[in-house]
Amino acid sequence: MKHSRAIIAAVVIVLAGIAGFLAFFSVGSGEMVYVRDDAALARERGEHLLSRRLHSTDRVKRAELLSKAIEEFKRAIELKPDFAVAYNMLGHCYLERGQWETALKHLNKAIELRPDYPAATYNRGKVYQHLSVGKRDTQLIDKAIEDYRTALASELAANFSGDLHKSLADAFHQKGELDKAIAELEAYLAQSPRANDAMLIRRKIRGLTLMLKGSAPPLGAAKGKPR
Repeated sequence: MKHSRAIIAAVVIVLAGIAGFLAFFSVGSGEMVYVRDDAALARERGEHLLSRRLHSTDRVKRAELLSKAIEEFKRAIELKPDFAVAYNMLGHCYLERGQWETALKHLNKAIELRPDYPAATYNRGKVYQHLSVGKRDTQLIDKAIEDYRTALASELAANFSGDLHKSLADAFHQKGELDKAIAELEAYLAQSPRANDAMLIRRKIRGLTLMLKGSAPPLGAAKGKPR
């Protein structure tokens, strides 16, 4: 009996050691994967730096934090070359820098690794939309709209579906399809009628309706207004 208990205790210790070496988390693809602990830590350090950047108003400091975050995400990829989350975050960082082509390269890699990865698809849509500005050809803005729609269709996008509706509205507005822009903003309000920016969205809807039809109901009659 004592011998059996000793064996069980040894197995528990070994399993605990393995658990300490591996980090278990979601990559936003619907799958749960194990990654090396040091790769996960590098990713977490990068995200912490981005969080600090978000709360800083010092332009020099913000640039410095972004550069440090990039290095951490690069380190994570060196440690785990198929780390889709790190590729997405690296793409996000280059998007913030305005380095569109570099951002696109990393986001494409993230989507290649995890095809159902709405966060990466959303970020890629933003890159396409930025690249489309000033272009007469609608090819790039159409790609942005396709990516936003693809991301919105994913069950994994529930936490940021409102951002996707607003991004779709901006893209349709940019393309000149005002009726579709209005529909996306109304969908956002139907989903989040008490959002902090609800009044601003209602004003946008009214402005787009005026542009489209030449007249619009008063703000009090806008769809999605909480009662």
